[in-house]
Amino acid sequence: MGIPRSWKDADGVAATRDFLRQPPPRRAAIRDLMTSLLSADSFTSRCAADLARRVSAREPGILRKYADVLIDLVAEIPADRWQARGYVTLTAALNASTHQQRTRMASLVRSLIQDERIAIRAIALEAFAVLAVTEPDLRDEAILLLEHSRLNGAPAIRSRARRMRILLLV
Repeated sequence: MGIPRSWKDADGVAATRDFLRQPPPRRAAIRDLMTSLLSADSFTSRCAADLARRVSAREPGILRKYADVLIDLVAEIPADRWQARGYVTLTAALNASTHQQRTRMASLVRSLIQDERIAIRAIALEAFAVLAVTEPDLRDEAILLLEHSRLNGAPAIRSRARRMRILLLV
């Protein structure tokens, strides 16, 4: 996976397109993505986290095999690398496939909903809603959280809450 040093939105779109063009099961592409995601270089891991988020949004469950690694990574990424942490949080939520994984993710996401950064809180809100779609035990809590966030908080959080609320009310 070649990562340009300036990684803009267009780079993320192009990387996503290139990744998804690989013929399934995309073993080499996924292996390269996970290697970059676990890189010690913060720029490389942030870009890989963004790509993992984009790919997982397009094909939820594509990284299902690595869900436990992603969940562990959410807990391990330092707070100062907030973008990578947010992207990995959403990626892990989109790829958690078992009750145990979703339960572990829910507890991590609950703590991120209290984060000082608005962006992290908004991403955590989205991740919690994604988990609640497939985990009935979280549904009522998620609806209350989204309703509260839709009426209170920063504009980014209100917007995300409105968008995610639709997922749970369908």
